Amino acid sequence: MGTQAPAAVILIRLVVGGIFLSEGIQKFLFPGELGPGRFAKETPLPAPGFFAYLDGVFEIGCGVLLIIGLLTRLAAIPMIINMIGAEVFTKVPILVQDGFWEYAHEARTELGQLFGSLFLLIVGAGAWSLDARLSVPPHPHMQPDTEPPLTPPNNANT
Repeated sequence: MGTQAPAAVILIRLVVGGIFLSEGIQKFLFPGELGPGRFAKETPLPAPGFFAYLDGVFEIGCGVLLIIGLLTRLAAIPMIINMIGAEVFTKVPILVQDGFWEYAHEARTELGQLFGSLFLLIVGAGAWSLDARLSVPPHPHMQPDTEPPLTPPNNANT
């Protein structure tokens, strides 16, 4: 898969990556409210401290990769899984308990991040990215329709 997406994809990368980076950093700066304390209150995961910090590390690392456009599709995958987990563990209970409108309000950031990450997985990093700068064009012989089809040799004896 190439990075043939338009240059404007940088806007999606900067927003999605920037939010992931910010959220990851906040898990370390405010552990009681946004890190292990929040995970202990809102998720049924064992070892909430471990998973909160693991989540923070992934959000920081993948956020930076998305911002600079390096390994963009690969970095989008754990963030998609992360956002699905956030929806299931923290937002679906709001939907069940408080209804659609409260859920829609509470889930807006996670849904934006989920669909932004899906977009980057499908479309790629775009022209203004390290992925585009580092991509190696395929060898001319590997490109379709660059050589005529093979024809059997002309053998006059048969």
